[in-house]
Amino acid sequence: MSDYQRISCETHSIYELAIMRNQSMQVNIDGRTQTIQPKDIITKISAEYLIFMDEDNVQQELRADKIILQDIL
Repeated sequence: MSDYQRISCETHSIYELAIMRNQSMQVNIDGRTQTIQPKDIITKISAEYLIFMDEDNVQQELRADKIILQDIL
């Protein structure tokens, strides 16, 4: 059984809008605040994953419930 916690519909919509509008987001991942550029949100193995470019312009993929959204830039 997975420990995945579904993200809220509101958070999912915020991610989708940021992707469509090409907006950066300030997020907290593993206790570290960083600015990312979201590219897509996908579902696989019963969990949602955010695909994004990190501060070093490297594409990353992370389970959406592991990300704490702080601000849309």
